[in-house]
Amino acid sequence: MSENETDMKKVRGFAGIIDNALTPLKTNLKFQTKFGKKSLKFLLNANNVNFAAIITIDHGLLEVESIKNKPPENLKKKKIGWDGYLEMDTQTFLRMAMNRISLLGVAKKWLTGNVKMKGILKLLNLLKMFNSLAELD
Repeated sequence: MSENETDMKKVRGFAGIIDNALTPLKTNLKFQTKFGKKSLKFLLNANNVNFAAIITIDHGLLEVESIKNKPPENLKKKKIGWDGYLEMDTQTFLRMAMNRISLLGVAKKWLTGNVKMKGILKLLNLLKMFNSLAELD
């Protein structure tokens, strides 16, 4: 792997924040059991920063990567192969990750166009993942 490829694999910016927030789940047996049979990929794009986060759940293993969100072609489903796509500002993402905003609150933002979602049924698994994080407290 070249130095440039290694540099792009680093978790940075927004993806680093998401990675830090999800770190407790990486070693949690309850999470690994709950998601042990699932293989999912989510793209979280914070529209006010330069990097998006790709969350991969592969049979209970959790990994977060960063990817540049500009140009928009970098985020296409054909290129990344995501199952669910979620776009909003970083503040809303963090409120969601820390269970400070309800599903109803996210739905209101979606109706007003402040949140974009694709693969909504798959995104319910992301919500379950964040709820698992809240259960650790």
